[in-house]
Amino acid sequence: MRARLWKWIKRLIKLGVLGALLMVVAGVVAYLVYSRDLPSVEELRTWRPPQVTKVQCRDGSTCAEFYVQRRTWVDITTLPKHVRDAFLAAEDADFYQHQGLDYLGIIRSAVKNLKPGGMKSGASTISQQICRQLVLSQERTLSRKIREWILTPRMEEALTKDEILNLYVNTIYFGHNRYGVEEASLFYFGKHAKDLTVGEAAVIAGTVQLPHRINPVTNIVKAKKRQKYVLGQLASKGFVPADVVAKEIEKPIVLGPRPPAQVGASYAEEVRKDLVKRYGDKAVLEGGMRVQIAMEPALQSAAEASVRAGLEAVDRRQGYRGPLGKVDAHRFEALRPLLEKRLSEAGKRRPDDRFIADLQVLKDLKPPEVEEGADPLSDPEENLEPDEPVANDHEKLARAIGVRSLADGVETVGWISAIDDQKGNAVVDLVGAKAQLDFASHKWARRRETGKPVGNPPTKMSDIVQLGDLVRVRIGPALPASQVFSAQLAQIPIVQGALTAIDPVDRTVVALVGGYDFSLSAFNRATQAHRQPGSSFKPFLYAAAMESTKFTPISIVNDAPEAIRDPFTGKLWKPQNYEKGGFEGPITVRSALTKSKNTVSVRLIEAIGPDTVIAFANKAGIRSPLPQNLTLALGTGEVTQLEIANAYATLQTNGQLAEPVMIIKVADQKGKVLEERHAAPEQVLNPSVAFLATSLMRSVVEEGTAVAVLELNRPAAGKTGTAQEFRDAWFSGYTADWVASAWVGFDDHEPIGPGETGGKAALPIWLGFMRAAHQGKPPRDFPVPEGVKQVRIDPQTGKLAGSAVPGRNEWFLEGTEPTEETRAVDPNDFLLLDQKKP
Repeated sequence: MRARLWKWIKRLIKLGVLGALLMVVAGVVAYLVYSRDLPSVEELRTWRPPQVTKVQCRDGSTCAEFYVQRRTWVDITTLPKHVRDAFLAAEDADFYQHQGLDYLGIIRSAVKNLKPGGMKSGASTISQQICRQLVLSQERTLSRKIREWILTPRMEEALTKDEILNLYVNTIYFGHNRYGVEEASLFYFGKHAKDLTVGEAAVIAGTVQLPHRINPVTNIVKAKKRQKYVLGQLASKGFVPADVVAKEIEKPIVLGPRPPAQVGASYAEEVRKDLVKRYGDKAVLEGGMRVQIAMEPALQSAAEASVRAGLEAVDRRQGYRGPLGKVDAHRFEALRPLLEKRLSEAGKRRPDDRFIADLQVLKDLKPPEVEEGADPLSDPEENLEPDEPVANDHEKLARAIGVRSLADGVETVGWISAIDDQKGNAVVDLVGAKAQLDFASHKWARRRETGKPVGNPPTKMSDIVQLGDLVRVRIGPALPASQVFSAQLAQIPIVQGALTAIDPVDRTVVALVGGYDFSLSAFNRATQAHRQPGSSFKPFLYAAAMESTKFTPISIVNDAPEAIRDPFTGKLWKPQNYEKGGFEGPITVRSALTKSKNTVSVRLIEAIGPDTVIAFANKAGIRSPLPQNLTLALGTGEVTQLEIANAYATLQTNGQLAEPVMIIKVADQKGKVLEERHAAPEQVLNPSVAFLATSLMRSVVEEGTAVAVLELNRPAAGKTGTAQEFRDAWFSGYTADWVASAWVGFDDHEPIGPGETGGKAALPIWLGFMRAAHQGKPPRDFPVPEGVKQVRIDPQTGKLAGSAVPGRNEWFLEGTEPTEETRAVDPNDFLLLDQKKP
């Protein structure tokens, strides 16, 4: 019996030895196979991750950043010890003791992962995480894991522990598109990483485990739980005294102020494209360049606000498109506890912050396939917190709900929970608060459906909204003696617009808005869209006519209907004025521009020829091809807003042309200046002719289609423009301080709507911006160049007004002014004339 047992024992020993040998052989083979073509880790010693290119505005503030990953590099030697220790406590307390791999942790993780229903767990040291992120890949395969086990010890030999930790704290992801401890500190706490307290450092370090889920902005409850764990580790591992940890555990997490919203997304994108064209994508997105641009944030903010307000006003005149979606009451009430939990878990930037929900994702009730904010570089082996159950569809949906801070003017999507037609109101449920819509302020909301005419005005609240509707609203102040807030229905306009503003002194583009919302449409309508300027092109025609000396401001031209055969196209054409049947007969050139008479404009271009007008417009700065026919007089040539604004700047500066400047200076990461840009003005137009154009446009403002501009209480010149069938609405103009152009239209060239002229749709946008831009600036008149002469004329005869004849002042090019004086009529002449009658 004993012999038989010994025999089996020997067999088992042999099998064990053989198995061990096979495992060793397999290990050696695996090592040889997987170590082939492994990347070198030596380069990590001097490697630096992609750096953010920072764009500085005219006031010195950072107004844009270009990056692949938003990161600012800091050396760990500049960080306090408790910040470095927080990462060790959270991720790898034995970092300075092991050689890159935690063998006991690997075995413990393997056992846990093999258990049926066990939560997947990783055992990655800091060194492994760096190896995976910077040298290998994030693929979840055994081969990648083996390569990682081989390469990590090599990295430990090539780099010091401090160098590895330095790479780690600067490359790891922290949620909300922030990489590296410096950017995370600035975003979450509004301070540099070197200034973090022990408690704040524990929050930052704890975020690394699941950055898109347990960061303190998304979920402060989970962030606090994770912070307590990290603080406990700091104490138990001897990094921080226990009494310090105990105090930090008792403190609430206090987030820093909300980062100010950056303005000028359209402007910044135009700058980025320009830089990429010159220096390439890699240099711009990874090179850490330092760029100074001409944008003035205050003016840019005013421009964006004016464009939004103007487009919303046009959109309202076009009616209400209805709710975004509908959710039945049973489904909404089932979601409510989850939505309330979502709001309660969001981190507050201010102690008095109050949150409301943005329910837009409920419009289709389909949870997102990929959770918003998920990090592509997060550890694929750590998708859930320990012991956290897998979320159901409703929980995923609630997690995707937007959170808004309740404030006057904030927009969000709410749920219509009650309607009272007798009281004329409806209640909007925002989960964290309630708001009220009043019928009296929504009579504009005529129902509009795609492809159908706008409906009749509503007569009661239920004509506008229905129970269960998901509606976009803009929150107002709280109602008197109530916890309910006032609100207005809001909708994102389909109609688009743009505004460009230029400082004529140095030709810098101080503000540029390419559309209603850059996040919804990156197409830049100020620089990319070619649209017909309509009558806003006429100043160039009239100036060319003045330059020809065939016309003066008081030249008489007949405003009358006429069928014209265009000699350039051969087509018979009958120009019409905007006012149907609005012909005045003989009229002065000044009055014709003031009233935007199309018939007179056509007669002017007939007299001087399209080529003359095109040449003049080209000299002013218009580079787009223009039609070589008589329709050019009505602004049928398509141009960009930036070039029309710059051409107006040429007129404002009495004929000096310069290319518009957006980028002022570019330097590399080390501060070496790569280029500087400045305007180089060139006198391309006769100053006196340009001044006459300004004088003519002043009449448009003072008594024509743009009298609303008089509100500025300063000299101003400009011209409205409306393309055929109301497809484009323009106002371009200037004062002695600023030049600006505003445009409104649909991207698909559909008509804006009856009566939506440049004066009605575009001028309010221009005026809203100019009103803000001129705050604190004293009125200034336009400088008068040499070569012009102002004389007092008799408007009835066009001759010089004598001392006894009523008259007005008029500007002329020197040599074109009248020389004959109107003779005062003697009363006796009437007697003589009367006696001569038969």
